[in-house]
Amino acid sequence: MSKLPSQRVYTVDFMRFVAILLMVIFHFIYDLKFFGYVSWDTPDGEGWRQFRQVILTLFFLCVGFSLAVVHGSGFKAKHFVQRLTWLILAAIAVTISSLIMAADNWIFFGVLHFIAVASVLTAIFASLPNVALVLGLIVIAIYNLGWVSSFFPFHPIAHMLSSYTNDYVGLFPWTGVVLIGVWLAYQAWFTRDMAKHIGNRPLISFASRHSLIIYLVHQPILFAIFGAVGILS
Repeated sequence: MSKLPSQRVYTVDFMRFVAILLMVIFHFIYDLKFFGYVSWDTPDGEGWRQFRQVILTLFFLCVGFSLAVVHGSGFKAKHFVQRLTWLILAAIAVTISSLIMAADNWIFFGVLHFIAVASVLTAIFASLPNVALVLGLIVIAIYNLGWVSSFFPFHPIAHMLSSYTNDYVGLFPWTGVVLIGVWLAYQAWFTRDMAKHIGNRPLISFASRHSLIIYLVHQPILFAIFGAVGILS
């Protein structure tokens, strides 16, 4: 089994940066529709749905990779609890914000909610890359075979939730992508840092290190800009 990387892998920074950039573009386009400037079928129309899937795949591969790097040589409980606490608080903030800005489509299990839960479910495999790979592929296969719904396990409380929620991320199949990210951290061909010459740049490194903050603030900023334009126009 390959060893975990001993230095920062800037390819992961680059992947995370691309995910952030695409996310901001995606939400900008979504906001154009929300404020009535376009009638494009975002986020669920053909093409837009796949666009979002690319973003989620990049993010969640990075989540799994980071879990393996941090906990692969031994579970670090303090670090894990601190990170999980911040994720939960951020997820609660997202839910509250969605109730204010889009009460009919409030977010009850979005990206940050998913990352918090998936981190708990997958951390045990941080030192087991081959097991993580097999389980990841099984999770994805189970979903694609239609054996489990992406809405699992919310069916029993569906009547308490919004009929359509923004930014929903199902445990199936996306937990499988996080597990594949764990496996990726042990692959020499990947940790050789193929994109180091791109990822090792101040802007990219900064965005990668502060991705949670960017995730939290970019949409309120976009909403404020669109709102101001609407008032002034």
